[in-house]
Amino acid sequence: MKILPILSEIIDKKVLISALKSMDYSEKEAENELKYHLNRVKNLPKTLTGYRILVVNDKKDINLDEIGSHFSENKVELLSNHSFCTGCGEKYYLITAKIPKNEVDLQETLQNNILYPNEHEITVKNKGKNVKIVKIQEINTENDDF
Repeated sequence: MKILPILSEIIDKKVLISALKSMDYSEKEAENELKYHLNRVKNLPKTLTGYRILVVNDKKDINLDEIGSHFSENKVELLSNHSFCTGCGEKYYLITAKIPKNEVDLQETLQNNILYPNEHEITVKNKGKNVKIVKIQEINTENDDF
């Protein structure tokens, strides 16, 4: 099994190639696509801005200690195309967080970006325990202008 070291983690190349091939990529296309994704994560800044949508009954119901693992780098894409199904409740909140690069789960981020390329996802370790929440904004899902 081939593995590629990236930063301080080991990336399982075989798993990622397999995911790409399951999407009808040829071996060569899968290798090229994986190179693109590997370069992308290698070049992430030391601190990223990530966005997440949570659905709760009240802002006080948001668990600030474990804000969650899945963030998007693209706020506009998240708000316009993401299904609003993270949580249970009546109110929708956009969480803006600063994510240290060393808190990014590289294997999961790579795999999620391969499987769901439009989401621009960053997957963080430990349910987001070490991200810094910079803003919590209630959003109106019935208004197209978030």
